[in-house]
Amino acid sequence: MKRVVFLIALLAIAPSFIAHSATRTQESTVYVCSMHPEVQSSSPGSCPKCKMKLIVQAPPKKEPQSAEAYTCAMHPEIRNPAPGKCSKCGMTLVAANPGVPGEFDLQMQATPAAVKPDEKVKLRFVISDPNTGKQVKQFAIMHDKLFHLFIVSQDLSQFQHIHPMLESDGSFTIETVLPKPGHYKVYSDIYPIEGTPQVLQRDISTVGYKSDLHASVPHLSADTVLTKTLDGIKIELKLDPAEPIAGKPMTLKYHLTDEKTGAPLRMLKPYLGAWGHTLVLSEDQTEYVHSHPAEAIPEDVDRTKLRGGPDVTFEGLLPRPDVYKIWTQFLHGDTLTTVSFTIKAVQLH
Repeated sequence: MKRVVFLIALLAIAPSFIAHSATRTQESTVYVCSMHPEVQSSSPGSCPKCKMKLIVQAPPKKEPQSAEAYTCAMHPEIRNPAPGKCSKCGMTLVAANPGVPGEFDLQMQATPAAVKPDEKVKLRFVISDPNTGKQVKQFAIMHDKLFHLFIVSQDLSQFQHIHPMLESDGSFTIETVLPKPGHYKVYSDIYPIEGTPQVLQRDISTVGYKSDLHASVPHLSADTVLTKTLDGIKIELKLDPAEPIAGKPMTLKYHLTDEKTGAPLRMLKPYLGAWGHTLVLSEDQTEYVHSHPAEAIPEDVDRTKLRGGPDVTFEGLLPRPDVYKIWTQFLHGDTLTTVSFTIKAVQLH
C-alpha cells in the first residue's frame, strides 16, 4: 500500500518540477548600459548613446515559491496551510501547487435510472478535468481508499459511508440501496493527483418522490443528552467548548465503555487507517466537515494487532451558526458502529 501512495505522490510532484526546469533553460542573457538602462541587447556590444560597454543584466530576484497548502510526498492526504512536518512520518512538507486548483467535474449515473426505494441501484462515477474535459484515472489514496462516498437523505435520517471500486476504464462503481422514499445527497470525497482533495456533491431521488425539497429540510434540535448505547457500547460525547462557537475550533471527545460492565472499552480496531471517522453536516447540508481522530495510528506496524480506546478525539470547526448532525463510526470486533448526535453552533458574542 505504501509503495502505491509513494508512486502517486511522485506523479503529483513531477510535472511541477519539469515546468520549472523548462523555464530556466529558456531564459536568455540580456545586456544593458549602466548609464542608459533602456538600452538592452541580446548580445555583447557598446551602447549606441554613450559608447560604454554593455554589461550583463542582473537576473530578477525570485520570490520564494508560495503555496496555498503543503503536503507530504509519502502521504499526499496530509494537507497543511503552512510549512511543517508530516504528522505521520515526520518528513518535511513540500509546497502543493496543483495543476488543477479548482473543482473537478463529476458525472453520476444510476442504473436503473428510475431508482426505487429499498431496491438495489448501481451508481457509476466519472471524474473529468474541468479544463480539458479529459477523464481522470489517477487518484491518491486517503485513509486506505481511493473514494469515500457518503449518501445522506434530505431529512438526515439515513446515512451511508461506502467505497466505490475503481474499474478498468477509470470510472468508479458501487451497488447500494436507498432504504426509504425521498431525496438524497451524494458526497464524493476524492483526491485527483493533479488537483486537491475535494468533495463533490450530487443529488438523487427515488421514483415517485414529489415533496418540495425546501419543505423537506429538517428542523433539528440539539441533543440535551450526549450519551447513547449501541451494539453493547455506551458512547459518551463531550464538547469542548461545551457550547461550540461558529468559526472557532472545537473538539469532539468520545469516551467508550462496555454497556454491561461499565469497563473502559480498549478493543477498538483501526478502521480505514484511523480509530474512527466523523462526518458533520449542517441542517440544510450546505456545510460539510469530514474529520479524523487526533490520535494517529502508527506507521509501519501490524494494524491487525493494534487496539485503541476508550477515548477518541476529533477536531473540527463549524463554519456558521446552525444546527449540525454528527455521524461517528468505530470498529469494535467485526461490528462497525455508527452513532449520531445533533449539536448547535452559536454566534460569537
